[in-house]
This record gives sequence, structure tokens and C-alpha cells, in this order.
Amino acid sequence: MFLLNKVYFTAHGGSAVSPYLEWRLDDSPRCLTFTGGCFKYPLRRLQIQDTDNSIPFHINLHVYNNAGHYLSLATEPFKVPSRYPPGQSIVYDLDPEYPDTTPLADVDVHFKSSVLCASWTDATHHESVSYEVGVGLTNLNDDIIAFQHMKETTLFCFNSSVIQTDETYFFLLRSNCSAGSTISSSDGVTVLDGEDLRNALVVQPGRNCFDSEHDNIALQSYNSIIWKPKPLLVGFSYIITLNTTEFDIHADDAKIINSTGVLLLVPFRSHINITIRIKSSTTAPVFARMFFCPNKDVLPNTNELTISWMFSRDIKRSSFVYMIGVEKIHAVNNTLVLPYQKATQHFEHRFKDISSILGRNDEFVAKVRICSMTHCLEDVVSNQFTFDPTDPELHVEALSAESNDRASCLSLHAQWKIVPADMKVSYHQFAIALDKDGKEKITSWKTIANTSLFVEVMS
Repeated sequence: MFLLNKVYFTAHGGSAVSPYLEWRLDDSPRCLTFTGGCFKYPLRRLQIQDTDNSIPFHINLHVYNNAGHYLSLATEPFKVPSRYPPGQSIVYDLDPEYPDTTPLADVDVHFKSSVLCASWTDATHHESVSYEVGVGLTNLNDDIIAFQHMKETTLFCFNSSVIQTDETYFFLLRSNCSAGSTISSSDGVTVLDGEDLRNALVVQPGRNCFDSEHDNIALQSYNSIIWKPKPLLVGFSYIITLNTTEFDIHADDAKIINSTGVLLLVPFRSHINITIRIKSSTTAPVFARMFFCPNKDVLPNTNELTISWMFSRDIKRSSFVYMIGVEKIHAVNNTLVLPYQKATQHFEHRFKDISSILGRNDEFVAKVRICSMTHCLEDVVSNQFTFDPTDPELHVEALSAESNDRASCLSLHAQWKIVPADMKVSYHQFAIALDKDGKEKITSWKTIANTSLFVEVMS
């Protein structure tokens, strides 16, 4: 007696999805783990029948004997492997300090070193998907933290010393199923040290000094040069930058202040000589640049106020949000007179219609907050500043002369006052002339600080 076998696959509620297959049991090859015969059917044909919704399939088997009697059997339902890898996930960089409160708020920068957090949407797929997470410097390779398996979750944080500040990282997600893997990536997040960032930020009233270059000069290694910049405004501020740290600098008739890595120059004459010496050898060209910097202590009495800021060192550019406010100074507690506003430009913000805060001799400070999408760092405060009074007056109260034994030597004494008396003054300038209108000067203009008590002029 022989057995004739017929088999076909069914799905879609019992619909046949394959033709009948017939074979004789005594002619079929033996299976290694079964005693009956084996048959093969191309998996791809069943996958084509699947609608990517993981349809259950059955194998229906009919066994016939010589008399024509038969027995029908059916397997338990099963699913065929997927034809496609999982779909892409959307990966969100999270702020490690607020990971649970902002599950879908993607940040481009955060201020907690050594930590990266991310959440993601599930990969669209009909099979059960497993996930691996890693970190890279690009959105293609896990070159910082290699992929590692994780339990089922849609939020994960890495805490590792390999995550450095001042660097941009990409959180990588690998989704796996029977048909392969898909790598999804965040759009990148820059990790910065919040306190270091605040210390590097310089806030100043007025326009940014780097908006207007006044002059520049090329320098050579191990060489001194005398720089005679274009005519300067006496008593105003200029910033000098060099693309090297190995230098000495000195100026005649000017004051140079090294403040937080920034060279601030205040000229006492319109034409000055600046001596610069490069102390080390370098093949790269060295340049010195000078920028005009408006007075930061006394601002023009207009109906607008500009606040600017800069970093004293290179900061990796990130999508910061800056909030700017202005406080009026009091003996006890300051008053916020210009509420915080979001910056309209990257390094500058302009308050308009400030007539309500303009008062005689009131002093103010500007405050800037560096913010991510989730929170802000503590304020960085500018120097104190005030506004020019509307109609200041200068009165020379006394001018006297004394001669000594030498007829060629004459001592002149002068004193003056300013109305209003408590007006904030940065410096004074004076000259000696032979006429009342000052047309016939016998000395050039001299500049003295407002704190000077005595001035001696040699002529």
C-alpha cells in the first residue's frame, strides 16, 4: 500500500494561497528529526501573499490510501518572517536634568556633562522589534559608545566619562527584526558645561564691539613692530585681538587693559604708537585687529537701548536661546525695569521705547540668561551703566597762575564743576589756549580719569 499526500497552504480566513502539492510517502526524503517524509515550499511565495500585517498561515495535509480513503490534518497557525526591516524611528535628544517632563521636546544643547538621554517613537512593524542603543560623532557610526542591547523602553540615558563637553553627539537606535536592522539617529546635541559657559560670557551695554573693525596689521614671528593705527577717538574704547597668545604689547599715550582675555585700549591722543612683539615662531600668519567699542559706562540718551554679549573663548556654536532683561540699581534690592525678552539676534538685542526708565543719574545693569529648550542658566550681569543727562553743563570756576623764580615757568591751576553734580563721568579732557574760544591752542588735548585730583602739564 502506498500513501498519496496532498498539501496546500491556507490563510485569509481559510483561503488557499498555494496549489496542491502531491508526493508519494515512500519516495519522499526522510527528515532528520521526523519519521515521515519532507517537502519544501519557497518561503518567498508565502511572503508575497502576506500583506505585512503578519497574517496567520496553516498547512492542510490530506493523506490517501489505495482504497481512496483519506485523512485531513492541519497544523497550528504560524507566521512567516517579514520581508522588510523595521521602519525608521524618530529619536529625540532630551535634557538629562528634565528627561521625564519633556519626552518629545528635542533639545540641541544641554548643560550636564557626561550624560546623554534620548527617547524615541516605536519602529513601525508587525513583528516584535528589539532595540540597541549607541552614541556616535556622526549619525552613521557608534564610534563613541558601541551598540548595546536594552530592555523594552522608549527612553534611555548614557552616563559615561567618554561624553565630553564642547562636543556634539548623535544618539543612535538600531531596531532589529527577522528581516534585518534599521538605524535611526537623533539630529545631534551639544554638551556644554553650564558654569564654564557662564564664566566665558561677557555682557555689555551698547553695540557689540566686533561689529566695526577700525584697523589691522600683519605681524611676523620673533619680531617687533610699531603699529600706527588710523586716528582714534580720544577717551573711547577699542578692542585689540591677535590670533596668537605669545605676544607683548605696549602703547604710548594710551591705556591697555587685559580683561578676561580681551585687550581693551583707551587712547589719550588721536594718533598713538602701539609696539607689538611676537614671542614665538609660527608658520601661520599673525594678524592684529582693532575694533571700535562704544562707551560702556555712559550711553546716549535715546529712546533705544542695545545690549550685546560675546564669549571670551571659542564656544562651539549651538542653538542657544538668550533672554535679556534690565534692572535698575537700588541700595537694597534692584528692580526689573525692562522685563526679560527673547533675543532678536544671536549676540545682540535692542529694547525700544525706553523713555519710561530714563531718569537723571539712575544706574542700571543688563542681565543675560543662556537657555536651552527646557531651562535657563543663572544670569550673567553686565557692568553698571547710566545715560547721558539731557542738558549737561560744564563750568570752569577758577583759573589762576603762579610764577616761580624762573620767568619761563608758569603754573596754571583750574577747577570746574558739572551740572548735574552727580552726573557720572568717565574721563575729562583739557587743553590750554591763548584765546577764549580755544582756537589758538598751545597744548594738545589731554585726557585724565575722573578720579584724578591733580594734573601737571609740561609745555
